[in-house]
Amino acid sequence: MRTLLLALATLTLAAQAPKPPAFDEAFFAGDRRAILEGCADRARALKPKDAKYLAECGRAYLAALDKPRAEAVFKEAETREFKDGLVLRLVAQAWLKHGYKTEALEGYEKILARDPKNKEALTLAAVDLAEVGLVAEADRYMGALAALEKDDWERFLKFGRAFLVAGQRKKAATWFARAVALKPDEEKVFLEISRAFAETQSVM
Repeated sequence: MRTLLLALATLTLAAQAPKPPAFDEAFFAGDRRAILEGCADRARALKPKDAKYLAECGRAYLAALDKPRAEAVFKEAETREFKDGLVLRLVAQAWLKHGYKTEALEGYEKILARDPKNKEALTLAAVDLAEVGLVAEADRYMGALAALEKDDWERFLKFGRAFLVAGQRKKAATWFARAVALKPDEEKVFLEISRAFAETQSVM
């Protein structure tokens, strides 16, 4: 009898659970929030233990204005990869892109605390912050990277471009000059600098 009752309860819950979206043309032409949530739900179902996927899904929930759900997924991502700077950066970037400056800065700070030698994470953090004009904050991560790798001219070009995007031309000049000093005969240096200026025409 008890087994029968449990089976009936399970069937009842299954019947009450919302059906997954069809992911057809009508779905993707429909409500933006539903698309964000539906795709994030599906990605999580397919990769439930992947911290990077979880971080990206959290960003989707944040974009869908579901902050509590985003926070829960971000926490799960960090729990799974507590010391992975790239995961921490994805979470911080999500907060930053959606206007949560305090949460974003706290997130980026975790990179320095937990994974301070992750060059890629430090670079991405610096670029994220520079592009939105958080100059002092960006300088910290650029300095941390430069201390690890004094000759990484390609990353220095990225820093210069990020500052240029934010309208911080003097800051950009510092990093561009540093890259040129390291590789004065490397054509890619000059190509990337000219490309950066060409793509940011408003910065004169």
